[in-house]
Amino acid sequence: MPVSIQSRNNAVVVTLEWTEKRNALSADDADVLAAAITEAGNDESAEALIVTGVGTFSAGGDLPYFAALGQKLTPEQIHHTIYSRVQSIIRALRDCPIPTIAAIDGAAIGLGMDIALACDMRFIGPDGFLMQGWARAGLITGTGGVSLLNRIAPAQLWPILAKQERIGADRAVELGLGEAGSPDAMTAAFERVDALGYMSRSVLGKYAALGRLASWPVEENFDRSGEFQGELLCSDDFRALAEKLLGKV
Repeated sequence: MPVSIQSRNNAVVVTLEWTEKRNALSADDADVLAAAITEAGNDESAEALIVTGVGTFSAGGDLPYFAALGQKLTPEQIHHTIYSRVQSIIRALRDCPIPTIAAIDGAAIGLGMDIALACDMRFIGPDGFLMQGWARAGLITGTGGVSLLNRIAPAQLWPILAKQERIGADRAVELGLGEAGSPDAMTAAFERVDALGYMSRSVLGKYAALGRLASWPVEENFDRSGEFQGELLCSDDFRALAEKLLGKV
């Protein structure tokens, strides 16, 4: 399986293992990951859920897959695919009954950054970084990344778009996007789970639910993200860029 679920140290760890494509995700992959997050969250022995990846947290969307999608589907069909399937990862994190932690020990780009932003906590290790990525591909944040970013650091959208920088641990702390993970993000994530262990699973889950209720973007943001992305993926500009990046698709 390209996703593993393991119980460790009072946490359940969901690990992306599409290593041959740096954990870049298609709609089929999104279905698998969303189901894994839902399954893991229902582990009654776990007090928190940690999302991580082998080598790379996630390099984003599977560009060849989405480029091909733009060739054969209408904007409305892509809108439905993104909203109902790719965004299911984000909804699974929103609905998780325990706190969620992104352990970022590699690149989290585009969709990968959105997944991290959807978690309740983010640790960035020495080799980890966040990067917006979508705009460089001629796309918007199809999984609600604009609104997910605004719930955490509302003043940072335009600087991040302009700079398109690799946001490492120190910079993420400066921007309020996450915490430094030392000696690595996974170790820091387990230490956080241990520190929160004086509370029961039920109490932790209620804190997580209240935090999301206070800041979670409205549903329209996700619907419009899918709509806009469908338009862009079918555009001549994106097709030209995809051909340049990937060869004829």
